Amino acid sequence: MSTIYHPNMDIKSKFERRGAKLMGKRPVAMKLDRPIISFSFDDCPRSALENAAPLLEDNGWQGTFYMAMGLCDSTNHLGQHMSAQDVQAAHKSGHEIADHTFSHIDGQQTALKEFKADIDKNQAAITALGIPPSRNFAYPYGCVSPKLKKHMARKFDLIRGVHAPDTSETNTELDTALLPSMRMYNGNAVNDIIQTIGRLKHDPQWLTLFTHDVRETPSDFGCRPDDIKRIIYAIKESGARVMTMIDALDYLQAEPDNA
Repeated sequence: MSTIYHPNMDIKSKFERRGAKLMGKRPVAMKLDRPIISFSFDDCPRSALENAAPLLEDNGWQGTFYMAMGLCDSTNHLGQHMSAQDVQAAHKSGHEIADHTFSHIDGQQTALKEFKADIDKNQAAITALGIPPSRNFAYPYGCVSPKLKKHMARKFDLIRGVHAPDTSETNTELDTALLPSMRMYNGNAVNDIIQTIGRLKHDPQWLTLFTHDVRETPSDFGCRPDDIKRIIYAIKESGARVMTMIDALDYLQAEPDNA
């Protein structure tokens, strides 16, 4: 089993990530009558497809899978990863297949030319399965700099980060070049999500969630099937719509009040 990679946490790297949140924004306005919730799953743990996707499908919902195709058929701390055939099956079930680089590399520690080439390699692997090119991207480890954000915003319609949204106040717009997202990790993170969803009943917004593996004994970066069930129950109580990431973006951009 491979060693768990930890991104650089020195002052320069932290400053770049913080700067990326503040610079080069591409806002989309939100004026919603009902909240929107989007589930997303990073890398390609097979457990997310086996244990989470059916729970969404049972409710007529789909999620977004940020695929790093180079991890296919491998095993690491997130468990066994999907095969190419699993990715095709997820697409055929209506789930969104989005880009997460091919090799799951750190954008802050990789030359821009190499990073873009790795994304192109991932796109080629996805389209080779008969799946449309991804319009949606997420940074591995959430590692981004202002320069990288600027380049990726030219390539993708939507880019998700790993920084939490400010749920203490009403957000009237979101940055589609670096979208905030709540960690759907086992434990207190799930409780925080459920509380946030409850508040959305009176303050409708678009809330995105992300996790990795979904199994009874998850990694530190995953959650249990029962956690997904609890979140689903909270969503039903809130009356929120559940949409894939790209469908939610298209919905917001199609609404005249949000244009």
